Amino acid sequence: MIRRVLDKIVAGARKRDYLAKTVCLLLAVILWAYIAAGRTDTLRFRMPIVPRSVPSHLAISEMSERYAVLVVEGRKEHLKSINIKNVRAYVNLDNAVVGSKEYPIRLDKQQVPEEVTLSLASGEVTVTIEKKSERWVRVVPVIEGTVRKGKVMIDRMVFPERVRITGPKSIIDSIDSLDTEEVSVENETADLNRQVGLRHERLADISLSEKLFTVKVAITDLKDLVMVTVPVTVLNGSNDFDYELRDREAEVYVRAKNDLGVAADQVEASVDAARLNYLALFGNEAAGSASADLPVTVIVRTAAAADIVSIIPRKALVRITRRKPAAAPQGEHVGD
Repeated sequence: MIRRVLDKIVAGARKRDYLAKTVCLLLAVILWAYIAAGRTDTLRFRMPIVPRSVPSHLAISEMSERYAVLVVEGRKEHLKSINIKNVRAYVNLDNAVVGSKEYPIRLDKQQVPEEVTLSLASGEVTVTIEKKSERWVRVVPVIEGTVRKGKVMIDRMVFPERVRITGPKSIIDSIDSLDTEEVSVENETADLNRQVGLRHERLADISLSEKLFTVKVAITDLKDLVMVTVPVTVLNGSNDFDYELRDREAEVYVRAKNDLGVAADQVEASVDAARLNYLALFGNEAAGSASADLPVTVIVRTAAAADIVSIIPRKALVRITRRKPAAAPQGEHVGD
C-alpha cells in the first residue's frame, strides 16, 4: 500500500518536471523569435562620388577620395529589396572656388524603403579646384609587335593627328601628347588600319574633342631597304629659349643601290626652330613653356633625296621654354 502511494508521488513529480521543461522551451522559442524579428543587419557598398554643378570656368584637379562607402542598415527582408543603382553619392560644387576645400558628400536616393537607414562612412571629401584651360596636343600612335620576316614597317600615322584637351590648368599644361591604345603588327605582311581610343591613365580629369582615332601602318618588303637610327638636332634656335626634343631619334629608311650600305654617320636629322611662331605659342606671357611639332628633315650624304623612303617620326615634338633673364650685376654706386 505504501509502495503504491510512493510510486504515485514520484510519477506526479516527473509529470510536473516535463511540463515545466516544455513551458521553458516554448518561452525560449517565443523569445528567440521576438529578438530575431527586431534584429537588424548592416551592409556596406563602395560607390563613386559624382561631382555636380561645377562652374563652367573651373575644373577639378584632385579629390581626396573618388569613392564613398555607403552603410545600409535594416531588417533582412527589407535589405533584400534594396537596389543599389537607386542610390548615388555626389558632391555639389555650384559654389566652388579655386583652391582646396572640404565639401559634404550627399546622397541621392530613390525607391528606398523607409525601414532602411542609409549613411556614409565619411561625410566629406576634399576637392581641389583650378581654373579651366584647353590646348591642342599631339596624338602618338603606339605600335607593338614585329612584322613577318622579310617585311618592314616604314611608316605609322594617326588621324586626326591632334586632339583638343580641356581640364584643370596644371594638368593641361603638363600634357604635350597622348598615346593611342596599342596597335599590334605581329606577323603582319601588308598595310593595316585600326580604329582605337586613347590610353586612359591620364584622362580622369580632362575631356577630349575626339574619342576615336585611326592608326595607319605602312608595311613593305625589306629588300633593298636600309634602316638607320640617328639623333635629331634643333637648328636655328633663339638665344631667348631652351629646346627639349621629346622625339630624340629618327628612323630613316633609305633604298640602297648597287648593294651599297648607308652608315649612321652619313645621315643627319634635324628640325628647324626658325619655323616656330613664338608670338602664337606664348602670346604676351613673360614666362612659361609651350610645345610644337616640327617636320623632321633628313640629309643622306651618300644618297639622293628621292632614295629616302620614309622617316619615323615625320614630325618631332619640341618643348620650348622661355629663358629667365639673367640678374643684373650689383655694383657699387659711385657718386659725383
